[in-house]
Amino acid sequence: MHPSRVARVTTAAITLVVVAAACSPDAPPDGARSSSNPATASASLPAPVAASDRGSVLSQSPMAVDADGPLASFDVTRVVYRSNSGYAPGDPDGDFGVRVSGVVVAPQGSPPAGGWPVVAFGHGTTGTDEQCGPSLHPDLLGQASQIARLVRAGNVVTATDYVGLGEPGTPHPYLIARSAAYSMIDAVRAARQVVPGTSDRWAALGSSQGGQAAWAAAEWAGTDYGAGLRFVGAAALAPAADVAPIADGYDATPFRAPTFTTLQLGLIPLVLDGLRTVDPGLDESQYIRGGLAAGAAALASCGESSEFRKYSALTQIRPGDATVTSPAALRSLHDMLARSSLPQRRAAGPLFVAYGDRDQLVTPAWTAGAVRRACATGDTVAVTVEAGRGHTDLQSGPDAVTWIGDRFAGQAAPSSC
Repeated sequence: MHPSRVARVTTAAITLVVVAAACSPDAPPDGARSSSNPATASASLPAPVAASDRGSVLSQSPMAVDADGPLASFDVTRVVYRSNSGYAPGDPDGDFGVRVSGVVVAPQGSPPAGGWPVVAFGHGTTGTDEQCGPSLHPDLLGQASQIARLVRAGNVVTATDYVGLGEPGTPHPYLIARSAAYSMIDAVRAARQVVPGTSDRWAALGSSQGGQAAWAAAEWAGTDYGAGLRFVGAAALAPAADVAPIADGYDATPFRAPTFTTLQLGLIPLVLDGLRTVDPGLDESQYIRGGLAAGAAALASCGESSEFRKYSALTQIRPGDATVTSPAALRSLHDMLARSSLPQRRAAGPLFVAYGDRDQLVTPAWTAGAVRRACATGDTVAVTVEAGRGHTDLQSGPDAVTWIGDRFAGQAAPSSC
């Protein structure tokens, strides 16, 4: 490989490891796909969970976090709770009952009048293998610092793993917005069972995949699914709110296949994994082949040596490995992604959105477009565009926590609309 290409790929690999952090020692070998198969998952689907049982805790146990980590002084509980899938194989509007894992972290001391407010935290991309749930790892796969910041601000924090991460039996519906929203909302219900003195007032916060989850939760909080809880707002950092534009150009004449950044190439297998949960018959060979297809499992899985496997997989990608060769295939990809594009409805509370103007993963124009559409629906959106920042180096985390505190305090939300 040419030295300049090695440098580019090495830099991208390091960034990708930040985005898709190492998960557990039990990763499948290179070339193997996730152990959860959407086609088999549809054979016998549990009935959807009734409204009265959503968020009900199936198990809870103290979690041992890193002794020197930011959560060491707090009570951290790993929970498994009931929720709904937010999709069904072959039916994007379907539903079935699922078990979802996560953690609940309680502040120290006595709750304030009215109870502890709750923040549902959505983690960024870790992978699509079931071992990629942060609750399986003492460092919460790098999420501990932001969670600790929220807890120190006087919030109960409930951090879902999402469907299919942390609990076996169901594939992870990566970037399927309704599924993420349900996991976030039901995590709030679970937290209220775990921590005495918890309020029904809640907010959401997340970055990247978690930014999409927080934004989606804000929208579904205003539906029947959010009934019985009082939503105050959501902060979405570098949110994957709308990635359908990655498949734009299907109607261009003459047709030209889209190009992708190196970081986007690394996440395409995960995106396809997510789409396969809803469309089990998806022909991945229309979208990935060669080294990218061979390394797909490494890019989507987790393990003790996953950084090395991800780096190795990225170095094997060659030109053409992700070329979409027909307008029909590109249109199909676009339409599948558009099903989860946000906004889909007016949010139930104000939004805080921050992103970098040099984001090479979620193109800034995509996020700006989602914000414009949200404003057009009547949403209140405070927007911060960080100059010179990319996808993983935003500095708006503390501002997001302050913004959430202001919403709990009843202050009027600012708007950039």
